[in-house]
Amino acid sequence: MGLQRFSRVCVCLCAMGFAPFGVVRAADDVAPQWRFVHNAPETAGDQRYDYHWRVLRAALEVTRSKYGDYRLEPGQPMSEKLQVVEMQRPQIGLNTLVLDATQTLEEALLPVKIPVDKGLLGYRVFLIQAEDQPRFAGVQSLEQLRQLRFGQQREWSDVAVYRAAGLPVVTGSSYEGLFHMLMLRRFDAFGRGVSEVSGELAHWRTQYPQMAIERELLLYYPLPVYFWFARTDEGRLRAQRVEEGMLALIADGTLDRLFTEEYAATIEQLGLDRRRTLRIANPHLSSNHPFDKPAYWFTPMP
Repeated sequence: MGLQRFSRVCVCLCAMGFAPFGVVRAADDVAPQWRFVHNAPETAGDQRYDYHWRVLRAALEVTRSKYGDYRLEPGQPMSEKLQVVEMQRPQIGLNTLVLDATQTLEEALLPVKIPVDKGLLGYRVFLIQAEDQPRFAGVQSLEQLRQLRFGQQREWSDVAVYRAAGLPVVTGSSYEGLFHMLMLRRFDAFGRGVSEVSGELAHWRTQYPQMAIERELLLYYPLPVYFWFARTDEGRLRAQRVEEGMLALIADGTLDRLFTEEYAATIEQLGLDRRRTLRIANPHLSSNHPFDKPAYWFTPMP
């Protein structure tokens, strides 16, 4: 196709509302504070945050009439530790994070204290080797649970929570590597959030057909997951818009709908209300979290 003919086609397509490949539309240009660059998946099969970005997009859509257009896009893949470091750098890059709360993180970044997943990440089941199910079926107390070893990534806040409860932890250097370590029996169980485990098992079961979800136990510790922003003027503007959007999603029932669409089948499949629940504290939270707002949180029905 000649250059002149290509130009005429581009003009016609743009007039019809389409942008040909390579043509940048002016509508894509938004104010810098409304460009949201969020943490990317850690691996090709990592789907842990897909729901969180749907919630963020809904919060930005519901505030569009007040604040205007926005862009939502992933940054470069990096570990959680590097994500936090990147969020505090002045140059343009990662500026939006979804992560579970710790007091240390609150000192570094600005949270929107509305739990994105209604606290579901704090409900933990275990990935195990299927033949080990009888060992776990006999666990009736925290003291018995302490006889087992649990895998976690060394940078995750869960490590400190497990150790504070006296649960032995074996740490790995990467998210993906922990699944291999489980099947090599480097530890007995890999604690996973209810919101994570089904997708992870589906991804790994072809390679490891003996990997299974333990059927009888549910470990709970408070683990609110928030959207986080830099403690800068732009970061505060992003946080303000997202907080208003999240409150609107709660008020009109959208957050409940998104949560139900994403997790209801998994919650039913895992039978949370039929499991033995063992509770431990999270000593690394600050005291300022909205646990007094029942509408913000999920609770399994007994």
